[in-house]
Amino acid sequence: MFKLTEIDDVLTNLGDHADFATIAKKEADLGVQHFQYNVETGATTYFGENGYLVERRTNGIESVVQPEEDAAAVEKIAKQYVSGEMALADAVKHFASAGCQAWTANLKRQVINFTGKEGKIMATVSF
Repeated sequence: MFKLTEIDDVLTNLGDHADFATIAKKEADLGVQHFQYNVETGATTYFGENGYLVERRTNGIESVVQPEEDAAAVEKIAKQYVSGEMALADAVKHFASAGCQAWTANLKRQVINFTGKEGKIMATVSF
């Protein structure tokens, strides 16, 4: 099973502006099936098969999420982030200002759900 150091190596080698599909392919090759990113805490949980998980408590990119949700803005930001036009640090700030609490990427189905309060899906983007 994958380790956090292997995920870190992938992310470091690809750089800040790699498109999401490239990142997802490399992480899937390690055995990651999906992951969830929490905007407010900056924590990421990576899930593998048979309930295996690895958690990064913080990546240093945390942001206070605004209570007002703007689904149209989240979708626009998501497309820029997924295509590699926007780095993670910038995306987190913009998602927070649009009320996005978290996102979950399913690497097998190649889809990301961006959620607001109580897990309400604000946008879904394929990669």
